[in-house]
Amino acid sequence: MASWSRDEILIAYALYCVTPLSKINPSNKTIQQVAPMIGHSVSSLVLRMRNFQSLDPAAPNGMAHVAKADKSIYEEFCHDWGTLSLAAETLTGLALFDSSPLQGAKPLSSLTDRNKVSRERAFFRQSVRAVYDGKCYISGCALPGILVASHIKPFSSCRDENERTTPENGIYFNTFYDRAFDTGLMTITPDRKARISPIVKDLAKDEFTKVWLLALDGQTLPSVNRFAPRKEFLEYHNDMIFKKAV
Repeated sequence: MASWSRDEILIAYALYCVTPLSKINPSNKTIQQVAPMIGHSVSSLVLRMRNFQSLDPAAPNGMAHVAKADKSIYEEFCHDWGTLSLAAETLTGLALFDSSPLQGAKPLSSLTDRNKVSRERAFFRQSVRAVYDGKCYISGCALPGILVASHIKPFSSCRDENERTTPENGIYFNTFYDRAFDTGLMTITPDRKARISPIVKDLAKDEFTKVWLLALDGQTLPSVNRFAPRKEFLEYHNDMIFKKAV
C-alpha cells in the first residue's frame, strides 16, 4: 500500500469538505480525477476522505480507526480554511471547488481562476453546498439556480479569511430565505430556532408571507451533520443583523 504524503492528505481533506457525504464514493468524477494525480487508487482516496468523517464530531458513520497524519491535518486546517482552500487547488491544478460529482473538475486556467479571494469564495460556496447536500436548509428546495451559500456573519464584517471561508459561517438557502436572513427579517438562534422580526409580524398582510415566513417563528430547524453553524456567528447575526423592533 502506497504511503500518503502531507500534501496528499491535505487534498483528501479539502475534497471531504466540499463533497456531500452521499457523494463520497468511487463513482464521483472528481475523486476519479484526483486519485491518479496523487498516486492512489480511487477506493483509497474514498477511504481517506471517510477518515475525516470520523474526526468530524457531528458527522455520522465514519471510519473506525484514523491515522495520526489525518488527525494532524484535520486539526491544522479546520482553523485555517483560507490556506486549505488555496493549497488543494494549487497542488492539483484543478478548480476543485467549481467541480461536480457528475462532471469532475476543470483545470485552473485563468488569472481569475487563480485569484486568492475568488478561490476562497468558491471553496465557501462548495463546502456550504456540500454540508446541506445541495438543498435549502429551511425549504428543502434543490433547484440550483435559486440557491445561495449565505454568510451568517457578513463577508464584509469578517475579521479574517478564516471567518470568510469556513463553512461554519454559512447556511444554504433559497434566494427568498437568503434575502430575509441577510436583511435581518429572520435569524436562527444557537439552539436552531427560527425567529422572525416584529417588522414582518406588524406589516405582512399577504398569505405568502404568513405561510413561508411567519409560520417559521419559533420552529426548531433540523440538526446539521457536519460543519454546523458556529455559535459565535449565529450570536453575531442575532445581535447585529436581526431587526428586533420596528
